[in-house]
Amino acid sequence: MNGLRIDAWLERKEPVIKLHSGVSNHLIAEWRGSAVTELFELGIVTCRELFSNTRSVQQQAAHELLLNACANSLCQQNGPQCFNCITGRLLRALAKSDQRAYQPSIAGLEQYKSAV
Repeated sequence: MNGLRIDAWLERKEPVIKLHSGVSNHLIAEWRGSAVTELFELGIVTCRELFSNTRSVQQQAAHELLLNACANSLCQQNGPQCFNCITGRLLRALAKSDQRAYQPSIAGLEQYKSAV
C-alpha cells in the first residue's frame, strides 16, 4: 500500500497536480497553472518522475511535493516559495541534492550553508 498518491494532468490548458493520501484518499495538496510550472522550474519534480512506473521514483516525487506543500503552508506570510525561512532554505538545498542518494549532495549542502 502506498503512503502517497499523485494525480497529474499536465496536458490541460491549466495543468493540475494533486497529492492524495494513499490510505484515506484525502486530498493533501493541489497545484494549478503557474504553480505547476513553478514546481518544474524549481526542480521540485519532473515529468519523468510524475509518469514513472517505478514505485520508488513515484514515492520520492510524492515526498518532494509533500515537503513543498509543507513549506508553502509555513511561508504564507511571505508568499509561496519565499525561501527566506530555515524551512525554505532546507527545502532548496534538498531540491538541489542528488535524488539518487538519501542524503543531500555536496552541492545541496553547500547551497544550504551559503543561505544560512
